[in-house]
Amino acid sequence: MSARWRWLFLALLLVLGSGLGLLLYLGRHGTPLQSTFTSLFQLAGVPVKLADRSLSRVIPVGSLDERELGDTLRQRYDSRLQQPAQSDRDQAYLDALIGTIAAHASKPFVYRAYVVDDPAPNAMAMPGGVLLVTRGLLETLGSEAELVAVLAHEVGHVELGHCFDAVRFQLLAQKVGVSQLGGFADFAFGLLTRHAYSKTMEDEADRYAWKLLLASRYDPSALGRSFESLRIHSARQGMATPRQAELFRDYFMSHPPLELRVEKYAQTARQWWSENPAGQRYRGQLNLEQRQSMAQSALAQEWVRQP
Repeated sequence: MSARWRWLFLALLLVLGSGLGLLLYLGRHGTPLQSTFTSLFQLAGVPVKLADRSLSRVIPVGSLDERELGDTLRQRYDSRLQQPAQSDRDQAYLDALIGTIAAHASKPFVYRAYVVDDPAPNAMAMPGGVLLVTRGLLETLGSEAELVAVLAHEVGHVELGHCFDAVRFQLLAQKVGVSQLGGFADFAFGLLTRHAYSKTMEDEADRYAWKLLLASRYDPSALGRSFESLRIHSARQGMATPRQAELFRDYFMSHPPLELRVEKYAQTARQWWSENPAGQRYRGQLNLEQRQSMAQSALAQEWVRQP
C-alpha cells in the first residue's frame, strides 16, 4: 500500500472515530457533570493509537522483552523493600490480593504489587506486571472490593499493552543511550512515573477491571465506588472536577472525569444486579481495615445482595 493510501486510510479512521465519538457523546450515560467532551475524545483516540501500534510493528526496537524488563524491575523493588513483607502489613496484604487478580491475567508475567510510602492515593502499572500502590490509596478506599477494582484497572494497563507501548514508542521517538536491561529498567521507570495514559487507554483499563470483577466473587459495584472514594478525596483536597465542558481542557485531561466514571459504573452495576437478583458478592470493608484478604478471612457480614 502506497504512502498516500495509508494516510487516506488513517484519515478515514479518524473521521469514523470522531463520528462514533459524537454519537456516544449524544447518548452518553447520565452524569452529574452538566457537559463534557471526554466520551468524544475517548473514541477519537482509538484510531490514532492503532496507527501508532501498526507503525511499531514495522520499525524494530531491538531485543527489548517485556517479561525480562518486568523481572528486572521486580528484582529492584524486592531489594528495596524497607522491611520483610511479613512484617509490613500493607505489603503482606497486597501480596495476598495480587494472586487472586493475577489468576485472571493471560500474559506470562509474575504480577507483584509494591506498597509505596506516599499519603496521596495513587496506583500505577509498569511493564512486566509490576504495580505500585501508595499507602494513601489503602487509607482512601472503602473496601477490599474497591482495592481489587483499582488493582484490576492497573493489571488491565499491563494486559492491554499500554505500559510496554509507552516504553516502545518512546524508544522509537528518541535514541536512548543504554544497552543493558538494567538501563532500560531505569528508563522505563523514569518514563512511566511521569507518563499519563490517554483517556482511551484509561477507558479500556476500566472495562478490563469491570470484566475481572464480574469473573471474581467481589461486588461489581466496587468499581464505581472506588472512583467515588477518589472523587471524595479530591473534593476534600479542593480538586473537584469543573462541571462545564471545555474543549481544550477536556482534550488534554489524561483521565476521564471521576464523576463520569462513577456514574457510568454505578449504572452498569445496577444493571448487573437487576439481571442477577439472587446474586451474592463480597465487599470486604473490614478486610481492608484489618488488612486480611477474603482468601485469608471471609467474613459472613461482608457478603452482599442486590442493593
